[in-house]
Formats: sequence, C-alpha cells, structure tokens
Amino acid sequence: MDALATNGTAVIICGDNHQPSGVFIPFGAYSRRLPMIKLQFQQSKPRLKRLWQQIVKRKIENQGKCLALLGISDEVTSMASRVKSGDCDNVEGAAARKYFMSLFGENFSRQDDDFRNGMLNYGYAIIRACIARYIAVYGLEPSVGVFHHSEQNNFNLADDIIEVFRPVVDLYVGQSKVKGDDLTPTIKQDLVQLLNVDVLMKGMKQPVNYAIEQLVQEIIKYYKSDTDEINLPELLPINLHAYE
Repeated sequence: MDALATNGTAVIICGDNHQPSGVFIPFGAYSRRLPMIKLQFQQSKPRLKRLWQQIVKRKIENQGKCLALLGISDEVTSMASRVKSGDCDNVEGAAARKYFMSLFGENFSRQDDDFRNGMLNYGYAIIRACIARYIAVYGLEPSVGVFHHSEQNNFNLADDIIEVFRPVVDLYVGQSKVKGDDLTPTIKQDLVQLLNVDVLMKGMKQPVNYAIEQLVQEIIKYYKSDTDEINLPELLPINLHAYE
C-alpha cells in the first residue's frame, strides 16, 4: 500500500456485491496542501454558483449527445439554456429524469436493482476514484465541493467534477448488448477502459484520464483568477485514445 501511495496510485476496494465500496488515494504527492485548501474556502458563493452552472450545462449537453449517438431523439440538450447560476431551478434533475427515460425506457429508475444500474454504478465509481486521485495530486481538499457540500461525504468535489463525465459511462451502457445480473470480469475491464476513451477537451481529443487532470487544473485556474469561463469535456463516440 505504501508503494502504491508513493507512486500516486488510487486503489479501489470492492464489497461482497463486487461493487466499489471505497477508495484509497495518496495525499503525499502534493507538498503544500494548506494554500490550496485556503484557496477553496476563499471562493465566493456567486463564483461557485457560476462554476456549477457551467458544469450542469455541459452535463446536459453531453447527455443530449449521448442520446444522439445512440440514435435516440434528443429532448434534453435544449434544456441546457435554461440553467441559471447555481441551477436554482434544478434543471439538472428535470433533464436527468427525461434523459434516463429516453435512454432505458419509461419504466427505468436509477434506484432499481437492475444490471444496467450495476454497470452504471461501477463505471461511475471508477471515474470518481480517478477524479479523487487528481484532486489529491493537486493538493485540493476533496470534501470541499462546488455544489455538493454534505458533511457525510468526503468526496464532494469529486461528485461535482464527475457530472460532465457520467455520459461516457451512460453511452457505453446504452451501446452494450449484455443481459444478465452479474458484472463479469470482461464488463469490468471494459468499464475501467473507459478511462482511456476519447473526449473533446480544449478542442483536442484526449483520453478521459487526462481530461480529468486537465479539468482539475481548470478549476484551480478558475479559483485563482477572475475568469468566469472554464474548459469542460465534450462527449465523443466511444473510441480508445490513439497514443502516438
């Protein structure tokens, strides 16, 4: 475990149901955490609300692209323009309900004990752990979020950042023809490989893993400057990144 921490490796722990139940992330990779934590607490509520607005808008736009790539009528992208600062009208929730019903049928619920939910949860957990790793690498406090602020959640910031990446997992599950109740090793391997598929970041095709690191850097830049804009990833068809 010490060797893994020294090398900046995130370790995901799974429970009896084979679903991720915990994550071990190294905190020694960044030597000056206190200034970064102070930077997080210095952010005004209006700036955090504007940041969350951009995250929600891009999430909804990526959900719309997911539907379009699956050949499903996109009825959610237009909702992105209704997102106000802080998403005070909870457009995110309304879009999510319409989105998942379009994606998996009117009877689908994220609360169901369903193999598709199992795949979604596993894929989200992998990406969330990767986000938590980069949060730690750059010295940010993971419990201090942009929108999420539960005192019982040690990874509020990760749960903010993951929103724009969720449609990557959704697209894979929507394309999957797998039927059954269990997550097979092959499915798990495919879900882990989603860290290596392309998204569009800063106008370039980048693997999800690198796009996550870039987004963490973007958030730090936003915190340190007066800019109101932030670069966010855009969904692309699922293709493994071609390294040169």
